[in-house]
Amino acid sequence: MLMLWLIGVPALAAILEYALGRRAPVVTGKIAIVGAACTFGFALDLLRSVLQHGAVSAAANQLRADALSALVASVVSCVGFFAIAYAYPYLGREVREGHLAAEKLPAYYALSLTFVSTMTAVTVTNNIIMMYVLVEATTLASALLVTFYGTPKALEAGYKYLLLCSVGIAIGLLGCVVLYASAVPFVGGIKGMEISEIVRVAHNFPPLTVLVGTLLVIIGFGSKAGFVPFHAWLPDAHSQSPSPVSAMLSGVTLKVALYAIARIATIFYPGHGALGIFCIVLGAVTMLFGIIVAFNQTDLKRMLAYSSVSQIGYILMGLGLANYLGFYGATYHLLNHALDKSMLFLCSGVLLYACGTTNMDELGKRKHSALLAICFFIGALAISGVPPLNGFWSKFAIYTAAAQAHMWWALGVAMFTSMLTLAVLVRAGYTIFLQEPEHGSEDVAHLLDKPEPDAVVDAPYPAGMMAAIAAMCVLIVISGMNLRVLHHAIDQSVQALLHQMAGG
Repeated sequence: MLMLWLIGVPALAAILEYALGRRAPVVTGKIAIVGAACTFGFALDLLRSVLQHGAVSAAANQLRADALSALVASVVSCVGFFAIAYAYPYLGREVREGHLAAEKLPAYYALSLTFVSTMTAVTVTNNIIMMYVLVEATTLASALLVTFYGTPKALEAGYKYLLLCSVGIAIGLLGCVVLYASAVPFVGGIKGMEISEIVRVAHNFPPLTVLVGTLLVIIGFGSKAGFVPFHAWLPDAHSQSPSPVSAMLSGVTLKVALYAIARIATIFYPGHGALGIFCIVLGAVTMLFGIIVAFNQTDLKRMLAYSSVSQIGYILMGLGLANYLGFYGATYHLLNHALDKSMLFLCSGVLLYACGTTNMDELGKRKHSALLAICFFIGALAISGVPPLNGFWSKFAIYTAAAQAHMWWALGVAMFTSMLTLAVLVRAGYTIFLQEPEHGSEDVAHLLDKPEPDAVVDAPYPAGMMAAIAAMCVLIVISGMNLRVLHHAIDQSVQALLHQMAGG
């Protein structure tokens, strides 16, 4: 029942939000926040249940949740809740200032809840074809959110996002069909679509079929995850969509696609070492390319988007290493990146809210809240892998896994990328928060006679938005404390992947 509630509650809340919000504007957004909070609660309860009693299934085994499923569902619903709660004051101000019609708000919250519902459904489905359908559904729901403002640039970004992801996911569908067709002779009929059944008979598949099918899955779902060279949609979609949507796109949408790859591809690692090597190489290229391009960005949201491309490479590399520490680091970094990057995108939303721009040089001309600066730097240092924050522990696990596998070149690329990430994000933080407005000596006398321009006064920050950022910052700090319950959840998630590799 928890799995059904996990999918059904946000879907039902989306319907209520759209129906009631249009008739009674006073409830607009409130239903969405309650629905997202309940979804987060159900996800945590599912995680608790799975950790205590093991994997559960429902709907004739079409739904199945183990520790990895429940952990990713918890991450999705957590980020979804904070993004929706943050959107309430964020969009409310745009309505008050006339930048957005109040009639569009119910549609926004309904789409956000639908987005959350489809993403949580991906984590608990046991059907390989339905997994494709649900990942494609996340694309459709989020494409409408990307184009929400209706500007020419937003429409272009949404078109690019929809086109590239749909074509890419179609390649993933082809891979799923190849694997399904390989399973049918051994389990028959509809059971050939069940991941748990494919795990049991995977060792009987022809080697060439396995390589072709799995590579198509990695490439297809990788287009949604943002792997290089399938990442072209990501910077535009992040920069043109509302900041709460950017937080969900970067924080959890990419992770859901990665979850699909982890759930399917790791089944076939034994006996097919080339698959792991492919993931390691693709991960290394992705992480290095993403951060190099991020270094040249002047727009904060585009820089964070390219940084997300880079961080996805770490997760893929950890999965490709195919040992305990590699899986541990990949799973932990999936959690860490979801929290860290989502919070950084929410910080960019506050800056855009107050200053009307995300150009880092322009933002540096204003004074900003000390709390916002602290949260930004904590997120930046965490995702860069600075101890003792959460990103350090996940990256250190991946470094150690690469060393155990004697992948010294991969270790070198990963560590070099971390140093570049630190340089890029700290430079961004310095430019925005620590730079004092500079004036030429010829302007000194002029400034003595006139007050400082409006560009350097303190900007207003809504308490609700700052509360969401501060709460996520606390979660980042807590997740870096190596708490026993978190370690246990990640360990059981890793065991689920190792169990798949061992044939179930």
